[in-house]
Amino acid sequence: MFFRNTGWLSGAVVLVTTILATGVLAKTQITQKSSSTKSTASANKWADVKGFRSARFGMNEKSVLKTIAKDFKIPRNKVKRNVHPEEKTVSLEVEVPEVLSEGGKAVVGYVFGYKSKKLIQVNVVWGTPVDAKPDARNIVNNANRLRSHFIKKKYQKDGYATNAKMDESRIIVFRGKDQKGRMILMILTDPKKNKEFFRDITLRLSYILQPDSPDILTIKEGDF
Repeated sequence: MFFRNTGWLSGAVVLVTTILATGVLAKTQITQKSSSTKSTASANKWADVKGFRSARFGMNEKSVLKTIAKDFKIPRNKVKRNVHPEEKTVSLEVEVPEVLSEGGKAVVGYVFGYKSKKLIQVNVVWGTPVDAKPDARNIVNNANRLRSHFIKKKYQKDGYATNAKMDESRIIVFRGKDQKGRMILMILTDPKKNKEFFRDITLRLSYILQPDSPDILTIKEGDF
């Protein structure tokens, strides 16, 4: 299940049930390239965050189902459909054996807006709860590979971050917005409450259409 957690950014939709965090190994390995990130990000062409694979922001459920079949060769009956109890957004979720080459099993979630009924966000999650016994080193490698890929493009200075510590259990591996304000957000997590490091490690990658004004059910100012 993919639900929202907005601790990192007011009003942003991040539909994941459990936001897990970083451990020592993850933090150590990820910070190796942070010093060169800013110059790299400003030197190249602008990022163009349109969606994920064949799925594009603005598509309806029917169109996204077709992209799932095209991208992952997964039939419609293997796709789970959920409705968020508070936000009333719909999500389509599918388990994929290997989204990233040699990256391990992941779950991809496609989120549709409350009013528009169109695609507003895509989440890709590795580790817990997708895998009962996640390979922590592999997940950290995924984070490093993806960050290195994303920083090849240019992003807005506002909100741009790499390897930024959120708290004792979460690191923003990458966060960047393109010229239209569409965001890529990648968070690596590993709860400190667990005695065994990396037992519940999770990497979540999100592509977000409108991070500052998501299309979700809200209570209007002045109604209460």
